[in-house]
Amino acid sequence: MTGLASLLCAGLLAVPASAADVYISLAGSSAGQALPLGLPPFTANDPGSVQDAAMAQQTREVIRADLMFSRYFRIVEDGPTPDGGQVSAVSREWKLRGAGWILTAKAAAPGAGSAAPKVSLTVSLTDLNSGEQVFDRYYQQDAQFWRSLAHRVSDDLVKALTGKIGIAHSQLAFANRQTGNKEIYLADYDGANLRRLTNHRAISLLPRLSPDRKTVAYTSYRDGNPDLFLLDLATGKSRVLSNEQGLNVAGGFSPDGNQMLMTLSRQKHPNIYVKGIADGSITRLTNHTGVDTSPTFSPDASQVAFVSDRSGNPQVYILDMTTQRAKKLTRMNWCDSPSWSPTGEWIAFAGRSRPKDPIDIFLVDVTGNQVRQLTHGEGSNEDPSWSPDGRFLTFVTTRGGRPEVYVMDADGSAPHRLLDAPGASSTPDWSR
Repeated sequence: MTGLASLLCAGLLAVPASAADVYISLAGSSAGQALPLGLPPFTANDPGSVQDAAMAQQTREVIRADLMFSRYFRIVEDGPTPDGGQVSAVSREWKLRGAGWILTAKAAAPGAGSAAPKVSLTVSLTDLNSGEQVFDRYYQQDAQFWRSLAHRVSDDLVKALTGKIGIAHSQLAFANRQTGNKEIYLADYDGANLRRLTNHRAISLLPRLSPDRKTVAYTSYRDGNPDLFLLDLATGKSRVLSNEQGLNVAGGFSPDGNQMLMTLSRQKHPNIYVKGIADGSITRLTNHTGVDTSPTFSPDASQVAFVSDRSGNPQVYILDMTTQRAKKLTRMNWCDSPSWSPTGEWIAFAGRSRPKDPIDIFLVDVTGNQVRQLTHGEGSNEDPSWSPDGRFLTFVTTRGGRPEVYVMDADGSAPHRLLDAPGASSTPDWSR
């Protein structure tokens, strides 16, 4: 058992309920709606440069993977490469292969001996039916962050052709114990660029990325007590955000990043609080003699979803921030780790219907009338977190033998391992 439940070690028992298996359709995800995009090889800015050619191939591979993951595109390949970027000369061949648009790019790697090495990419997207350029853009990035440049191109393509936000630039924070201690790690949404953020040599877990992706809040036993820290991603330095005696656990940032939902025990029963990041002001939201934990803001911050045992076993509740009234959404044996979807309709959570059931990922709508099961006993499945566009979920599963971070579509389909990180992983959080 991971998440806050393992911190509390609360033996919370059960009212069984059934959960329906229902498919959730995702706009733009079906093959019939996929946009046919021609993707010839990217070319070197300097045709004689081996480094430019390598950068062209690398950036194309990342962009191709991003676009395929998005489900918005059907990638068309094996067409002729436009000579000198002249798409009109090859447009007929690409249209015969089924492409509606074509993406061409020229890449430049850093020059030898550059004081501030940078990579650049000139990208053109052309509508093959009209012959018009959708955009023609120049990108430049520090060489060490060339993958970030490729992800930025992918997100711009998604925006240009669908009007929707892309997620290729997003990141995931999670805890992992490959060093023998639980530390906080960060990776790109596709599992690349894995790096360790903490080295406390203690239990550190439950990271929460700020909306601007500049800081990570997390709980650590570094000083003996489960204190809440805020880590600056630019400097790598952590500062204490809350170190009251007892639990200090991040729930989630407000959409504007100015407030933090928290679980504080204050040596008594854990309850939900909200704290101002800048001024340190703190307001109590629940006052329950049992356990209230795992708070998460709704997209407009008008409500908070959380877990409480006030009915005898842990269930998902929502709290209205104006009236302070709480409403129970679930009636299961056990629930934990709610995560409110960015689109507002659904709350993902880990749970089980009966005491002997494995832990699985479920969705509940904000009325509590619909409960949908996404995983079905393939190991233990916990700690769901939504992608920024609400179309995917990350979670931790033991289906491979040890707890690993996986990603799946929001209807439970296409689950796959995000990255092969040694050691047990837990409590992933997907940046907004």
